[in-house]
This record gives sequence, C-alpha cells and structure tokens, in this order.
Amino acid sequence: LILLAKNQEGYKNLMKLSSIGFLEGFYYRPRIDLEALEKHSGGLICSSACLAGEIPALLVNGKDKEAAAAAGRFQEIFGPEHFYLEMQDHGIPEQKTVNRGLIELSGRLGIPLVATNDCHYLNKQDSFSHGVLLCVQTGKTLDDENRMRFSADQFYFKTPAEMRALFTDYADALYNTVKIHEMVDLELSLGGIILPNFKVPDGFTLDSYLRQLVQDGALFRYGSTIPEEVKNRITYELSVITGMNFSGYFLIVWDFINYAKSRGIPVGPGRGSAAGSMVSYCLGITDLDPLKYNLLFERFLNPDRNEMPDMDIDFCAERREEVIDYVRKKYGDDRVSQIITFNKMKAKAVIKDVARVLNIPFAEANEISKLITEDSLADALRNSDDFKNICRGSEKGKMLIDISLTLEGLVRSAGKHAAGVVISKEPLNEYVPLYRDTRDGSISSQFEKGSLESVGLVKMDFLGLKNLTIIDKCVKLIEKNHGVKVDLGAIPLDDPETFSLLQKANTKGVFQLESSGMQNILRKLGPTEFDDIIAINALYRPGPLDSGMVDDFIARKRDPRKVKYPHPSLEPVLKDTLGVIVYQEQVMLISQVMGGFTMPEADKLRKAMGKKIQDMMDQLGDKFVKGAGTKNIDPKVAESIYDHMRKFAGYGFNKSHAAAYAMVSFHTAFLKAHYPLEYMASLLSASKDNTDDVIKYINDCKAGGIVILPPDINRSHKDFATEKNRIRFGLGAIKGLGEKAIESILEARERLGEFKTIKEFLENIDPLTANRGVLESLTRAGAFDSLYQNRARLFHSVDLLIETARRLREDRLSGQGNLFDQSSTGKKTSGVTADLPPVKPWHENEKLANEKEVLGIYISGHPLARYEKEIKSFSCVSISQLSEHRTGNGYSLVGIVGNLKIRTSKNGKRFAVGVLEDMEGALEALFFPDIYSKNEQLLQEEQPVMVRGSVEFEEDTPKKIIVNEIKPLRDIRRDAISSIHIRLETVGIDDGLLGRIKSAIMESKGSCPVYFHVHETKGGERIIRAHPTYNATPTEGLMEELNRIVGEEAVRVSIRSC
Repeated sequence: LILLAKNQEGYKNLMKLSSIGFLEGFYYRPRIDLEALEKHSGGLICSSACLAGEIPALLVNGKDKEAAAAAGRFQEIFGPEHFYLEMQDHGIPEQKTVNRGLIELSGRLGIPLVATNDCHYLNKQDSFSHGVLLCVQTGKTLDDENRMRFSADQFYFKTPAEMRALFTDYADALYNTVKIHEMVDLELSLGGIILPNFKVPDGFTLDSYLRQLVQDGALFRYGSTIPEEVKNRITYELSVITGMNFSGYFLIVWDFINYAKSRGIPVGPGRGSAAGSMVSYCLGITDLDPLKYNLLFERFLNPDRNEMPDMDIDFCAERREEVIDYVRKKYGDDRVSQIITFNKMKAKAVIKDVARVLNIPFAEANEISKLITEDSLADALRNSDDFKNICRGSEKGKMLIDISLTLEGLVRSAGKHAAGVVISKEPLNEYVPLYRDTRDGSISSQFEKGSLESVGLVKMDFLGLKNLTIIDKCVKLIEKNHGVKVDLGAIPLDDPETFSLLQKANTKGVFQLESSGMQNILRKLGPTEFDDIIAINALYRPGPLDSGMVDDFIARKRDPRKVKYPHPSLEPVLKDTLGVIVYQEQVMLISQVMGGFTMPEADKLRKAMGKKIQDMMDQLGDKFVKGAGTKNIDPKVAESIYDHMRKFAGYGFNKSHAAAYAMVSFHTAFLKAHYPLEYMASLLSASKDNTDDVIKYINDCKAGGIVILPPDINRSHKDFATEKNRIRFGLGAIKGLGEKAIESILEARERLGEFKTIKEFLENIDPLTANRGVLESLTRAGAFDSLYQNRARLFHSVDLLIETARRLREDRLSGQGNLFDQSSTGKKTSGVTADLPPVKPWHENEKLANEKEVLGIYISGHPLARYEKEIKSFSCVSISQLSEHRTGNGYSLVGIVGNLKIRTSKNGKRFAVGVLEDMEGALEALFFPDIYSKNEQLLQEEQPVMVRGSVEFEEDTPKKIIVNEIKPLRDIRRDAISSIHIRLETVGIDDGLLGRIKSAIMESKGSCPVYFHVHETKGGERIIRAHPTYNATPTEGLMEELNRIVGEEAVRVSIRSC
C-alpha cells in the first residue's frame, strides 16, 4: 500500500504506523495489520501500489474476488474520497492484466483510478546503474544470469507528457494525481524547540530554579566572595539563556550529570563549546573556569542565532548506560530513544563495490581507490590527473567511474548513532517515526540528527570515554595501594614530573598524546605549561600540519625572539599561542578588539570564515576595516590582519573543546608520571578487548621496567591488578571466560582464601560456569601453573576433570569420601592430578601458541625472543618503529603471520589477508595471489618469517603491509649465520660430551665453521676452530640439539648482514 499524509493528523498517523511496523510487526521487513491500519487511518490517503501490492498481486494470480474484497476493505477503512486504485504502465505484460482488473474494480465498486509510475531511480539513463546497485546489494556480478534484475527500464520519474502518452484514454486517472495534490494540506512545523517537561520544586519557575542552582554553584566554585567579573558573566549568560527560553535545557543536562556524579559515575570536564559557559561551570556540567582560559560563551550560545544549545557529555565508558537508563526512567521509555544513522556509499567503497560487479580484479580496484584522496569522486576528478586518466584510459574505466558517480552517497544501511539520545515532551512517535535495530533490539528514531534538530527535539550525545574509565580505575587503585585519594581537580597544572614525561614523549596511553606523530611534536616542542597542551591538541590536525602552522608554533616556542604579533593591540589575544592564530575564539576576539564587533557579530564572522561563506566574509570585512578605523588603525593594516585571519580561520579549532580535552590529557599524564604501575594496570584493564592495544601497552610496561605477571587462578582478579610493584594479568582478558565464570572463581576464593589443589578448585566452582571451555581456556593461559605445571596433561583431561568435579560435589553432598582422595597406591593425595593419564608437556612453541589463542598475546615468552639479537642484525625494523622510518622504500620485518583469511578475487584467484605480529606490535598483511600461491604452506604454519613489502600509512600510523616477498626465518637465519661458537668449561669436558657434539654436527654437515671457546681454570680462554671436516649447516634442528647438549647460554653464533 501507499499511504500519503493529507494533513497533520495523517502525518502523525503515518509516523505511528511506521513505528508499529518496525517495533511490533517486524518479520524480515516492517509490517502492519489491518487493525493498526484502521486505528490510525485518519488523515491518510491510500492507494493500491505497484505489482507487489496486495490487490495487484491478487489480480495477477486470477483471484478477482479476493482482489475485490481487499479493495472494498480499504475503501471502508479510508472512505471513498481517500482510497485510489493505481494504474501503472512500465511495459510489463502482467501490468496490462492488472490494469484491466483495476478498471473493472473501479467501475464496479466506484473506487477512483489514479495514474502513477513506480520510481526506483530518477532518470531513465539511471536504469543500468540501478542494475549495478542491485548486484552490489545481492553480492552478484553483472554477468551472472541469475542475478536480480528489473524487466524494463521504465522505473523512473516520468514527465507529465510521458504520463499523458501512457494513459491517453484515462483522463480521470491523470487528473486524480492533481486532485490528490490539492487535497494535501500539510505544513510541517520546523525550526521550533520542543523541550521535555522538567519538574522544578514548588515555588520555582524554570528560570528562577536555574538562577538558584547557578548561584549555589558559584559559591561552591569561588567561595563566599564571588569575583565581580564572575558575577557579570553569570548575569549576562543567564539573561541570554532565559531570554531564549533555554533554562529547561540546562536543567535537564544538570540533572542527569548531577545524577551521574552522585552515583560515582565519572563525567568528563567538558566537551565542545559548552566549556565556554560560566553557567555550565557553576552547574557542574563542565569543570573548566572559562574566564581562566579565556573561553567565550558566544561560541556556545549566540543570542543572534536562534539555535538550540548543543551539549555533548563524556561519561565513563563502562557506566554510560546507567545515565541513559536514568533519563529513560525520568522522562519515560516512550519519550527517549537513540538516533539512527545512515551509512552511505562513500567514494572509495563505491569504486570497489562497482568494480566487483563489473569483474574488475580486486587488486586493480584497490589501486584505483588509492588515487582518491578527496571526500568525493567529483573532487577527485577535479584534483587528480591520475584518477581522471582512469576515465580516459578505457571504456571499462569510464563505466566504473560513471556508475560510481551515480551511486555515490546512496544509503547502504541503517545503523545507530554511537552516542546520540533524543528526549521529547510527548511520546516520540508524535514527532518522529521509530525503528528497532534487529541486531540488539534497541529503539532509535527514523530521523537522523539533522532532521531531529529541524523538528525541534532535544538531542544530546552521551559519549562513553574510555579514558575516564581508566582514570577512575587508577584513582581507586592508588587509594587501595597507597592510602592516597587523588583529587584531580586539585593537582597543580605546572607539575614538573608531568611535564618531564610529556617532554620525553613517554605518552603511550596518555589521552590524545600517544600517536607517534604527536610524540614527535612533544619532543620538538618541549611543553612547559598547560596552554601548550591546549595548543597542540588544537594544532594536531591535517590542516595546521600541512600549512606549516605547527612548525611555526614550535619554532616560536623554542626561540621567543621569533614571537611576533600582527598588531600591538592583539598581544593579549595571541600571547598564549605565541602570536599564532590557533583557535576560533581568537578570531572572535580579534574582531572584537580591533574591529569593534559585538560577540554575537564575532561569532557570525567565525562561522563565515570557517565555512568560507564569501559574501558574508566580504560584508563583515568592510565592517572590520571601518571598525578598526575608529580605533585609529590604518586601513591597510586592518585589511592585512583580516586577510591573515581569513587564512588561518579555516584551520582554527574550538578552544573550549581543546582546553577540556587537554585537561583529560593532563590528568592521564599526571597519573602515568606519578603512579605508573596503577595507571598501566588500569589502562590494560580498559583495553583488554583490543589485542593490539594490550600488546602495545605491555611493551610500554616492559620499557618502563614494569613486569607483567601471567594469569594465576589464585592471584588474578577480573581486571589487571597490581601485585608487589608488578602487574598481574586479569581473568577478564582471557578469551572463553564469561562474567559468571569469573564471579564464581572470585567468590570461591573469597571463601577459601585460595585454591591449594586442582581438586579444591573443582569442588568449589559452580559447575554451570566451570564448563569445558572455561577449563580449557584457564589451562591454555597457564592460570593453573601454580597448582600444576603440566598444562598439556590438564588440557587433555578436561572431560575427566569435569566428571571428577561432578563426583566430588555429589560425594560432598552425601557426606562420603571419594575415590580421588587416594592414589593407585592407596596413599592419600593432595588432588586429582595423580589419576590423570600421562601426557608429555607441550613444546615451548605449542605452549606459547595456546597462550596466544586465549590471551591474544604471548605471556610467558615469545616465539621470536630467542632470535631477538639476530633479527636486529638483519637490517629489519620492528612494527613499532615503522612511523620513524618512513623512507618511501620497501620495508623488511620479522614476525609471525596469524589470523589468516583466504579470499577469492573476482578472476578466481586466491589471496590472503592476515596479521603480522612481532614482539612490539601487529600489522595487517596483504598477500596478493602470486605471493600467496608460492607461500601457501609457509603461511599456514604460523612460523617466524621475514617479509618485505610496502607499508600503507594513515597519517603517521602504519595500517597495512602489502607483502611482495616472504621467507622462513629459519632459512634467513641459516644463511646469515657465518660461524657457530660453543663455550666449554675445562672441568666437565669428556669424550662423551665431545662425542655428542660431534655426532650432532655430523648430522648437519655444511660450510659454517665451528669454534670452541674453552675457559681455562686460571681464567683465560682458548679459542679452537674445529677441523673443516666438522663445518656445519646451522639448521634449526642442529641449534636446538647443541642447546640441549651444552645449554642455551653456551651456544652463540656470528651473523653476517642479510
């Protein structure tokens, strides 16, 4: 059916029916029943739709009676004036059958006809692109005979002339399109503001209650003597807020932030331009004094712009949902929802999608997509000659780009905004239709953010910021370990240890300062004050980096003689940023100080320059020069400064946001500088689901001298925890352990103190949680090592252990002893392990592979550890060093390839994508068909390899290596070893020892000389070269055998550069 809203009632019913379809009637697609349709039919015009409609479908199948009954039913529901039978003609035979039936129904039942066309694309020439889109959606290629396709090219928006030509004999049907248009009397009320009802205490209005809260907050912030400047700022801001009827908005935000803080839920110091509001600061919405940092209220709320405030709030990532739940309960579930997002077909992705449909090889499509550095294909065609040449180079290239241009920007799928929440005065379906996400059952608006704002609904972002979680965990750990309650609001912002850490760029895990590019800037800049952190937070973006602004700022910081101001009057405005225009607020202040602008006018200029609105910039430029003239500033100087502002305003950043986030940066840096153990433990706990981050931060711990202890069934907590100046791996980071299993383990430990045997563990754990997967994961992780060392024996006896646990519990409940209390000799044992079948312990590599599988990392060692010194001599870089070695040439890396996924290109060739991991990090690795086919077996083995290839970077971060050569490390190592050195003590040398060494070498004869270093009893050393007969090939097997005979410390090799 087609439903059209005739008036406001119909529009509301349309939203309600759409909501019902998604929330109550969804089955593969949204559906409504006749009962819902009848209940919400008021104000709607209905028509019978295309061939997929109920009535046409019945007519196609010869069910004329049923079609007549359905038509009568709809006529009854909507009334004779509001139900139409749709005639369509797309040149499809079935449609002619339907049209004949519709004409007969119209005559018999008195239901008017209306001429329509089914529109799936705008223009006739888009028919081919539409066919490609169907292939994209269904995963087919254009040459697939079984692909979904439309049987005609007529499904476009036809002109009146085209429609008249199709329905010459049905003038009434054509006229009825105009009649329906004339019937519609609906004007959407947009641009208003619909605030939820906020209940204030008796005796207060919204305005007076806000004033009272702000006054109380000012006393809390400044004490009994509130500075005059603060009073004036509060008076001004409140006059604007109350004048714009936004008191309710501020109270709503204050209320849920107050709730969060009262429940110990960490809240960020501020986000976005709201940090420029004194009212927000006094209410506790933000925690930055806007006067102290010269933050502007008008950047947040401009009385000349009739726009609702836009507050985004950061909460602890783990407890954000608690705040959203509070809001739902306070205003009602039917008045609060999340916000839909539409995932669009973007430039690079659409090129790859269309290329697949056209059977263009993936590798070729990937190379073409790399030529797109712009946001849109149109921009790429304008600015990239290489991309333009794809169009000119071949017919297929032209087709690829032409079709991609047509499909670019179309909606691919619906999703849920990561943070957006909408709150309404009445049930939401009075204002917007609702949608249920089939993945998690959550309810969202069907309108995206911009449309919600147009409707006037209150939209806020409740963001989960992991760093607030880290800070909260860290502060609690510090109090537990040291008895010190750190008040981050009171820490000195000139703390020497913190700035020392920043100057050394020891910032892994420090909010917004941990990327290699940012670390490089910190080293060059050498920050000495909080304003420096605000500035680099604002400057570290592509625009300022590419324009040279960052280099200029650093040069001025290092040499104060280079600090210059465009005009003496601007020194107070630009002093904090060494004469460089960094912030949007500085543009506003310059226009006020020099051009005489009011703050609302200054904000208008800021917006014009940021969005490059030429007419407005020209108009305001004249005003600026005239205003400067009233201050006796030369017009040429004023014009020069205005041009300077215009140049840098495009790069300018919101200082309020930069300052608020710089505060979080400083807090995390302070904690890392003063409490590194607690901070890194908290950081690892918050990062446990991201293996790359865990590897990165564990390596940072090692570099800082912090030892990471493996998981232990008696020592580990859910999170990573501190233990005697070390960090213990957390149970929550072990794959396969659910929340309930961890709770059961910790609860049992709380009762027992600790588990003394495997038996005691089995007896005391909830059998529903200690299943096969849990026991296997704990064993593979080494968590039982303190109770039993042979992991392999436990792992291969899991079923027996589970059965044992069942019997132990049954015996305990019946008060009997059990068979496992005694060994086969009849003696009492301390556990069940004596009765497990014998199994040989895992080889080191197998043991490490199992750790990696369940922990995401190697914890008790690393497969590359024994090659570490040799790898350094191979002229390789580690993954963590890639950003510092951007040569533009190929790279050589040593690592282990895992998580291998085999894929097939459109020309039928297999290629692979995996993860290359070394001791310091991990990187995606792409193996094109020629490389994969030659090395398939090697890649499947997950053994140490050396790869060479080109690395793709995203800004300063390496994202992918495209491998063009791969060799086993054992071969590289074997070829690189120039000599073998065996150390022997004089005492202990006998024929048996030498015979075993000789036998091992003779098994691997080759060309590599062998040297014996014999330590004399008097302290000297004799070096003896073995006879060339005993030259060897340094295979992996030989080296392992020599290690077994004389010990790893006694075997060394000399390496030639490879």
